[in-house]
Amino acid sequence: MTKVPRVSVITPAYNAGLFLAETIASVLAQTCRDFELLIVDDGSTDDTFEVARRFAAADARISVASTANGGPAAARNTAFRAARGAFIALLDSDDLFAPTFLERQLAVLEQNPDVSIVTSNAINLGGGRAFDGKPFWPRMIGLETLSLRDLIEHEDTVCILSMFRRHVVDRIGCFDLAFTGNEDYEFWLRAALAGMAIVRNFEPLGCYRRRDHSLSSDEPRMIRGVMRVLRHVETRLENQVEEREAARRQIARFTSELQRAELRASLERRDAAAAARALRTLAADRRSWTLAACARLTSRWPQPLLWAYRLRRGLRAA
Repeated sequence: MTKVPRVSVITPAYNAGLFLAETIASVLAQTCRDFELLIVDDGSTDDTFEVARRFAAADARISVASTANGGPAAARNTAFRAARGAFIALLDSDDLFAPTFLERQLAVLEQNPDVSIVTSNAINLGGGRAFDGKPFWPRMIGLETLSLRDLIEHEDTVCILSMFRRHVVDRIGCFDLAFTGNEDYEFWLRAALAGMAIVRNFEPLGCYRRRDHSLSSDEPRMIRGVMRVLRHVETRLENQVEEREAARRQIARFTSELQRAELRASLERRDAAAAARALRTLAADRRSWTLAACARLTSRWPQPLLWAYRLRRGLRAA
């Protein structure tokens, strides 16, 4: 009879051939050896599947499945259904585990039997000077129990580099495909709503890669996704007044942030018409005649605004 692994590591992979070997190697280097690694190739068009199969042929703890492209939520759900471990750890195909990730996260769960989910800090890889080489959260020592309100007020309170007990999936279900792109945030909130305890481990136990063309790099798209999650959660907070008000404040904040993000995105694309529309929306929201004037000027003579934005970006990068 095949031994049941203690931990199931789940890795969705889409066109990840450039990074996947390093990601798999970080799992194989774990000090805790009692695991299985489930890689789901999400309809890749590069050599992702071949890279995964090569590692699987050399180590029986690695299993590889291939599905039509459905996004990371669907790929993770496929792995959930195949997972055998009492604990599940999430690792995206371009991220890395530190050698002690499984050992340290298991220790937190074993020492705190009432805790269902433990998330870890990570070191950013890429993302420019603002992120590269810095921790995901500034604090790097200790544990913190997170409340539902914490998760609502800070959408990045839980990192994708997390481990949880199998009963979390058994009780609340898999990732909701309606929230692809923000499915993890909705999942953590759903767990908190179900009364499951979540702990943040501030010790950096992995590396979180920031890429220019990843799903999470599209700022307007991510903000819209977070707002959809918060609106969905707000409908389930009828008897939790403080949390409901916190959700409403966050929705209002993100509405304002979305306007600024759309302006930045239009300037990045050098789309003057879209920039003018974004400026008009901001002007109306803030009742600013200065922004309204800038929108009118941009509509007629867009080049100065595009030049100013490029100059500002250049100065920040210097």
